[in-house]
Amino acid sequence: MTYSVALKRLGQRVIAVDSYDDAPAQQVADEREVIDMLDGRALDAIVEKHLPDIIVPEFEAIRTERFYEYEQEGIQVVPSARAANYTMNRKAIRELASHELGLRTASYRYAASFDQLRKAVAEIGVPCVVKPLMSSSGKGQSTVRSEGEIEKAWNHSQSGKRGDISCGL
Repeated sequence: MTYSVALKRLGQRVIAVDSYDDAPAQQVADEREVIDMLDGRALDAIVEKHLPDIIVPEFEAIRTERFYEYEQEGIQVVPSARAANYTMNRKAIRELASHELGLRTASYRYAASFDQLRKAVAEIGVPCVVKPLMSSSGKGQSTVRSEGEIEKAWNHSQSGKRGDISCGL
């Protein structure tokens, strides 16, 4: 919402897009749109409809990979498509740090199912932290200290996730 207020103070036209109606930024915007932010085609339709000069993402559960295409079309993404994708995509930032930059990271795995999580915990060992790949404010995170806690951690990660990506540890 802070970007919307700042842009309005500068005299800019603001279209606030969110996954629910009457979201904070929509309360100060010139126009509002409600879509499934994980639906890339819905995002594309909004961009095509409004033809924005600038896109400022403030939402964790969004198809950030679409931002690259928008930049290629001449739309400015603030701070940038790459920055938005990395900061809103835990898997992308971990892969960047570990593989591209060669930084030491904690051992990690990705799990798309409870069985994959159980196998990953067996490989990493306990204690380990389980968290959704896409969440905010620590929602869905827990520490597994024994094999008996894995299912509870899986369920907690799934109830706390944002978006449609399962979890990592």
